[in-house]
Amino acid sequence: MSKTRKVGFTETVLRDANQSLIATRLPYSKFEPILETIDKAGYYSAEVWGGATFDVCLRYLQEDPWDRLRKIRKKMPNTKLQMLLRGQNILGYKHYPDDVVRKFVEYSIKNGIDIIRIFDALNDVRNLQVAIEETVKRGGHASGTICFTTSPVHTLEKNVQMVKELKQMGVKSICIKDMAGIMGPKESYDLVSAIKDAVPELPLVIHTHCTTGLAFMTCLKGVEAGADVLDTAISPMSGGTAQPATETLAYALRSLGYQVDLDDKVLIKMADFFKGVRADFIKDGTLDPISMATDTQCLNYQIPGGMLSNLISQLKMMNAIDKLDQALAETPKVRADLGYPPLVTPTSQMVGSQAVQNVLAGERYKVVGKEIKAYCRGEYGRTPAPIDPKIQKKILGDTPVVKGRFADSLKPEFEKTKKELGATAKSDEDVLSYIAFPQVAMAFFKDREAGFPKKDAPKKDTAAPAAKKESDLPPMPAWQGHVYYANVPASLSNGVNTRPIQPFAASYQPPHLVLAPKDTTPGTYTITIDGKPYAVSVAAADGPAPAAAPVAAAPAPSPAPAPVAAPAPAAVPAPAAPAAGETPVPSPMPGNVFKVECKPGQAVKAGDVLVVLEAMKMEIEVTAPVDGTVKSVVVAVGTAVNTDDLLVTLS
Repeated sequence: MSKTRKVGFTETVLRDANQSLIATRLPYSKFEPILETIDKAGYYSAEVWGGATFDVCLRYLQEDPWDRLRKIRKKMPNTKLQMLLRGQNILGYKHYPDDVVRKFVEYSIKNGIDIIRIFDALNDVRNLQVAIEETVKRGGHASGTICFTTSPVHTLEKNVQMVKELKQMGVKSICIKDMAGIMGPKESYDLVSAIKDAVPELPLVIHTHCTTGLAFMTCLKGVEAGADVLDTAISPMSGGTAQPATETLAYALRSLGYQVDLDDKVLIKMADFFKGVRADFIKDGTLDPISMATDTQCLNYQIPGGMLSNLISQLKMMNAIDKLDQALAETPKVRADLGYPPLVTPTSQMVGSQAVQNVLAGERYKVVGKEIKAYCRGEYGRTPAPIDPKIQKKILGDTPVVKGRFADSLKPEFEKTKKELGATAKSDEDVLSYIAFPQVAMAFFKDREAGFPKKDAPKKDTAAPAAKKESDLPPMPAWQGHVYYANVPASLSNGVNTRPIQPFAASYQPPHLVLAPKDTTPGTYTITIDGKPYAVSVAAADGPAPAAAPVAAAPAPSPAPAPVAAPAPAAVPAPAAPAAGETPVPSPMPGNVFKVECKPGQAVKAGDVLVVLEAMKMEIEVTAPVDGTVKSVVVAVGTAVNTDDLLVTLS
């Protein structure tokens, strides 16, 4: 193949690169000055939306994601704008009805998106069909995506067959999405060659990450095999868990004789600008040095750095870091049990969290999240390999599995939700924001109505710790905003490690996970849950408990007045010996109460959901062990509970 052919570039700094490195904390105001310059660079496209940007705009940045997109479009009229869409999941962790998927695609294109990269966590093309159809109908460019992974059932032939099906659906390009950065140069060359042989008329894009250090080699061999476009990031925001550097690959490809139409002078201006951006995020601690490093453990264990950090964080929060080695060994076993799903959002969170739950419970699949139950029912789609029938039976019992495409069973939701929201939703875009993230969007709407009031700066030089507000908390580490996902090779497929994982939990202390000295933590704090403040008292481990916070506002032991605090949720009592005829229902694991689905006096059947916990980003349903009547409920929404804490008593 002639080396004079053109290779295009997709710039990721406004979406995936900053999502990977700084948890998507890049506000519009910080990059607005450089948008018109980026527009002159000559990119094939610029990825600016989708993924975590939508959630983070609403939750943390006080930005309307739709308005953000419109402003980018106005500043960049000459560049194709691109977004990432999770097929039937859109931007969330569940399947949405077809009418919602179609509306979301319609308004994405209306507000400025040109290219929609559409993927499914299981590579089930049925979950891509509606989004692709609507993208084509609205005049957009549908980019069909393969989530790259390795397992005994993921073969070159299967990938090629998927590409052929995507072509029949009407996609205008194909993307190989290597979310873990583990696709090596040979795998890249072989896969690109096979796809180009099957559908030579469709442009082929390579998306990878520098996590393992393979990305530059992977991209070069992919281009050699016929890849047409590379995802890259401007150099100050490249490397580590982000994409390879735009300028480096442009230089390398030109030296090899390929045509690259990027303007180097514009790239220099972009790099100078983002050096300042990077410096700001290093200074405030958002950009963690770990995110910039090469993590070869991803190749050794097939558990990438981001996922490893997530497991460590979960275990530390539960005072169970000594169980890390067991959780690492359990993760590939869970993946094999569940039919080798590609570990990309949301299946990565599901597999990793289930591995931790298996270890903490001391019994495999004793505690199972709502999402895993839905997965085993078939709600997420067709698994690459069959789920282990014994595991599926243990999780589901007699619950029937889904036949066909799950979205076919979902009732239309858009118009119903629009009517329910009424004047709260100022536009159809607001309705879509609410459907995607109900609680987060509602809090955003209230802040918007109030003119986005600024939160007070933290008080200094006080005699005692002031009540902390949400705005005072340190930025979330980069790994929490963008979790990378493991692939399990055939050598791990039966749960047996051919490369034993060496114990290192006791010595593994990333900077962002070091706990503060215990003598700095006591005091009264305010936490906000769904917009409601709760007073929380914290005592040193070896000291007396502080007095309970009053219901009404009270003077703090400092010159500054304490903020008004709503009543704190009732303390969770330890389970007492049940009275005759009573059945206590304890918490199966640490977490926060997400929903309370029962009330005193209510008759319940064995298996009815009483309380829903939120733990490790998953929902854990706590059910009635027997038929009976609810005598008491001792927790409220927002209550933090530990294993065996009493939740409900039945009589």
